[in-house]
Amino acid sequence: MANVNDVYISKEVADELDLNQSYLIRLAKELKEEGTITDNDMRLAGKRTYLFTRKSINELSKKITK
Repeated sequence: MANVNDVYISKEVADELDLNQSYLIRLAKELKEEGTITDNDMRLAGKRTYLFTRKSINELSKKITK
């Protein structure tokens, strides 16, 4: 079971990466389609709210710095 301190909502991730939430979600969905992020790394938690693991945040960070 995951530690709740290691799970972040989309707003927290957007703030950390300095991104708009809509852009973050679009980017995350692209990475999910590519297979870089799995269902275990990101999931829908409510209307336009997603949960992310640290692994998925690291992958998003790599993508935006390229």
